[in-house]
Amino acid sequence: MRLRQYTLRNLSVPLLLILSAWACAFYITIIREINEETDESLTNHKMLIIKAALADSTLLTDHVDILTQYYIHEIPPAKADLSKDVFFDSTRVVPLEMISIPVRGLRTCFRTSDDKYYELTIITSILEKEDMVRATVIGLAILYFSLVFCILLVIHLVFRKSLHPLYVLFDWLKKYRLGKTNIPLRNETKIEEFHILNEAIEDVVRRNTKLYNMQKQFVENAAHELQTPLAICINKLELMSENPDCTERQLSDIASLHQTLSGIVKMNKSLLLLSRIENRQFPETSRIEMNKLVSGIQENLDEMYEHKHITVTVKNSAQLFTTMNESLASTLLTNLIKNAYIHNCQDGIIQITITAHTLTVANSSNAPRLNASTLFDRYERQSRHKESTGLGLAIVKSIAALYEIQVEYNHDKQLHEFKLTFK
Repeated sequence: MRLRQYTLRNLSVPLLLILSAWACAFYITIIREINEETDESLTNHKMLIIKAALADSTLLTDHVDILTQYYIHEIPPAKADLSKDVFFDSTRVVPLEMISIPVRGLRTCFRTSDDKYYELTIITSILEKEDMVRATVIGLAILYFSLVFCILLVIHLVFRKSLHPLYVLFDWLKKYRLGKTNIPLRNETKIEEFHILNEAIEDVVRRNTKLYNMQKQFVENAAHELQTPLAICINKLELMSENPDCTERQLSDIASLHQTLSGIVKMNKSLLLLSRIENRQFPETSRIEMNKLVSGIQENLDEMYEHKHITVTVKNSAQLFTTMNESLASTLLTNLIKNAYIHNCQDGIIQITITAHTLTVANSSNAPRLNASTLFDRYERQSRHKESTGLGLAIVKSIAALYEIQVEYNHDKQLHEFKLTFK
């Protein structure tokens, strides 16, 4: 959820509650005012009727018209309560139309000059009140929804304009690629906080770019400075081994040194590769069919490890395509499959299963279940095999992390299983 939507949602809830409470209070106030106006009209009418009846006793009769009617009848003194007016709501049937209409009534008592007590009941139609209430409710509802809509719209537009520099910054960061030529940040704003944020981000990016270039230069220099003397040492050892004056013991020592230096060369190449992967120095990507890549790697490794008589089974359940750097894809699969050859037993088996989203490599081995928590760490060796540098699975893990590929290890039925899950 975006910041603008999150803020708008959090503002909407209290706003709706406040406006709903206001609408209810306004409705109650309007109804009270209408009732008070009606009661005041009935009270004034009562005073006029009583005044006229006291002045002329012939008016002590019932009166009925379309909207208002009143009834006067004599009551015993014991039932008369001159200090109390009673208001009530009721309905009245219109004789001609035979429909019920709402009415508001007033019941009161008064005494004439000859000490007789009368009860006066006045009833007036409140159809106009009902129409007024209905119109008020409709108008209030329209006003309520219009007000809510306008307030939320204004808040949305204000936030959209206010947060525009932030989203410009986000878009620039998404498009930014370390090690590539990027467009400069153009994000003019009058908001001081956003201006500070722009400067801070640009400063961090500049420092990261500088560090990246320094590390890249170091990797390139290390590759040259280390590989060259190592290659010279190996060549000299090979020349020494061809010397006819060398004894068998000396040849054995030379072979041991040659093997050690070759291991250092492999380790140096692996460390340089890890550094380049972690520094994201493989930006080029393409769509790769992993099935074909596995087939080519398996054929090459079969020739290299022919002496181990390993039976390899490749099951292609579906074509597996992924988008990544072609060189890294080859390195990923080579290290994983080569690991299965190196740590396999004589006359062992390797099972490679490929589906639309997964690639599984399982190999037989005399080794027990491995520690999955440290298996992919650098220099974590499954065995002291002379061909192992302890970096193969670390490289697999780094490449997988770069392309968000999930790597899992499992041990079942004497088989060590490595599973890659692609998005």
